[in-house]
Amino acid sequence: MDLFHYLLIWISLAGLCLGSFYNVVILRSLSNESIIFPASKCPKCGHRLYFWHNIPVLSYIILRGKCYFCKEKISIQYPIVEITTMVLFVLAFYKFGISTDTIFMIFFFSCFLIMTVTDLKAKLVDCNIAIALAIGGIIWNFSHQGFSGAAGSLLGLIAGALIMEIIARSGYLFIKTRAMGEADTYVAGALGAIFGWQNIGLVLLYGIIASMIFIVPIFLYNQYKNNNKTTCILSVLFVLSILSFKGPVQNYYMLAILIILGLALSVSILRGIKKDENRNYLPFVPALTAGALFFIFFNINF
Repeated sequence: MDLFHYLLIWISLAGLCLGSFYNVVILRSLSNESIIFPASKCPKCGHRLYFWHNIPVLSYIILRGKCYFCKEKISIQYPIVEITTMVLFVLAFYKFGISTDTIFMIFFFSCFLIMTVTDLKAKLVDCNIAIALAIGGIIWNFSHQGFSGAAGSLLGLIAGALIMEIIARSGYLFIKTRAMGEADTYVAGALGAIFGWQNIGLVLLYGIIASMIFIVPIFLYNQYKNNNKTTCILSVLFVLSILSFKGPVQNYYMLAILIILGLALSVSILRGIKKDENRNYLPFVPALTAGALFFIFFNINF
């Protein structure tokens, strides 16, 4: 067995084990408990778990998805996070090989994962993780390009935070409140620190597209039920313009049309949100994470 495949096995195992730990971080950060003490316990009955209850994925299968003591169902989140962590670690190793870049990416992916899950579960994000992510981005760029890389990283941080804050505060024009949570600004700034000011706009665009794919369809369905045809039509036109821009018609005129349709759609969506008395922030960190991962693995210049 060569060194690459030997390390791949250990990275896979590390991903599973750290994924198990990340489950603890996710749950206890939402309950404001220490991630170290007390020892692992069932969140339903509070009974302390035995060591063989904490084997990543395998314990879930052996226990058939139920607590050994109270027989309550164990959340499917546990094996999903463990497997996802392993897959991300392996992809990072395949992409960057035996290098310090792999270590940085494993750190970045870990932060992405924890923030994504807490946002999906409770619409809460620990901004300290975003700050750690930003610091890691600055160090990573400095390791590659020295002070010029660090400067570009800082400019990216400012640009990412500023762009997201402008988008968030545009909500005051239409719904008298922020369109997005404050944590999204921290995360966008952290992404800017990683990808630099030259790339942060594209990363955020990928994130917006991801949000439209996963989140906006639900909103549009409600708009359709409320007979808001304008938003539905603009959404179809915007998607078609994206496909055209990424396909056969890639020029500045198409880009201008794309931007105009995007702004018009945003205004229409915000007006629809304003009419919704039960409105609430949609989790946007998962979309930002998807945009970042897409850029890392599919952008030829990264």
